[in-house]
Amino acid sequence: MTKRKHNNSAKTLEWHLRRASEQDVDALYTLLCVPEVYHYLCDGMPPPRCQAEKLIELNSADNAANGLGLWLLENDTHQLAGCVSLDADSRPRTGELIYLLHPEYWGQGLATRMSWTVVERVFRERLLDQIIAGADGPNQASIAVMSRLGMKYLRAVRYPLGPGVEYVLRHDDPKSTLLPDLLLLHD
Repeated sequence: MTKRKHNNSAKTLEWHLRRASEQDVDALYTLLCVPEVYHYLCDGMPPPRCQAEKLIELNSADNAANGLGLWLLENDTHQLAGCVSLDADSRPRTGELIYLLHPEYWGQGLATRMSWTVVERVFRERLLDQIIAGADGPNQASIAVMSRLGMKYLRAVRYPLGPGVEYVLRHDDPKSTLLPDLLLLHD
């Protein structure tokens, strides 16, 4: 059993999302270097620091106007627990959803809440028509998040670690009846 460093439960803290800034590179890089985080997200290898910088560059003015960007999940003590991003996809009016969460906060619904907060906003404002997300085959927790968001299986894909899946959620798809509460979103 892994001992947790923090006793902060997601149930007792106020969580919010805020758009990442250049000052967040070090904190984001630290999160990306947690082995359980980079295992699937970075193909099993610790990422270079420039990957954190590239994620933060998603917050350019052009991207923000189109609903794209990177938001950090923080609690009321400003502790970084995860992040969610929407990046441009090659398909028109489509964003790629990526979410990551520190393992101390797994199993508390935060990945679903932060993802749904961003997806709901871009759909409500009609900034995108569809959202794509993917996961390595063994990453059942991530596949469960996509399902809870109401995403549907799109296709099998091949990632560097092996087979994976892509899911899609379209603006006009029926919404799940089990969607989580939205987080406060600071842009």
